[in-house]
Amino acid sequence: MTDTSQNGFALRVRQLLPAGWFPNPPSSGDEEKAPVLNALLQGFGSVFAWVWELLNETDKQTRLSTMTGAFLDMFAADFFGTGLPRKQGESDDEYRKRIQEALFPSLGTRPDVENTIQYEVGRVGRVIEPRNATDCKGLGSLASPAIGGGYGYGVPALRYGSREVPFQLFAQLPTGDTDKPSAQTLTRISAVMPAGTIAWTQDVESLENG
Repeated sequence: MTDTSQNGFALRVRQLLPAGWFPNPPSSGDEEKAPVLNALLQGFGSVFAWVWELLNETDKQTRLSTMTGAFLDMFAADFFGTGLPRKQGESDDEYRKRIQEALFPSLGTRPDVENTIQYEVGRVGRVIEPRNATDCKGLGSLASPAIGGGYGYGVPALRYGSREVPFQLFAQLPTGDTDKPSAQTLTRISAVMPAGTIAWTQDVESLENG
């Protein structure tokens, strides 16, 4: 393997000098017989080693998978402007993952809405589709309590469903308050929704009672 250290480059330059002009490089453990020449060549070697390391680092910055530091930030700025800044304390690997997800987003599915809510709020939210029986449950009866899952009036998880409202959903965001959802959150949810669909969104204090 080629020695690309400071001493390695100094030795390679020394080997280019005409034979007989200077003493040969010392063997391991021997005394240097041309200390002034060696000092001069070590200076060259230091510069060459630095340039070599810079070239290797530069090569890494040409691919998203190997970019680091400020190069990742510049990559994100080139593609997304100010829309995808690095979070405070976010590592290169974490930031790279968000950039990759933004470059090749998954769109138009329920998991995409759920993932967006979790990303915005920091916690798992709740998505309810009126045409989805799993979300709305169903009424049971004394004669057949298991029908519909055995839900009855007054049970928090029982909801009115309808086949008359397709392409709509209700999203509950566990923000700890009942304020209006932020414009940024609404925009990002809208960005992953299919065209022609509606998401009725609300902030809630907790998902435990609904």
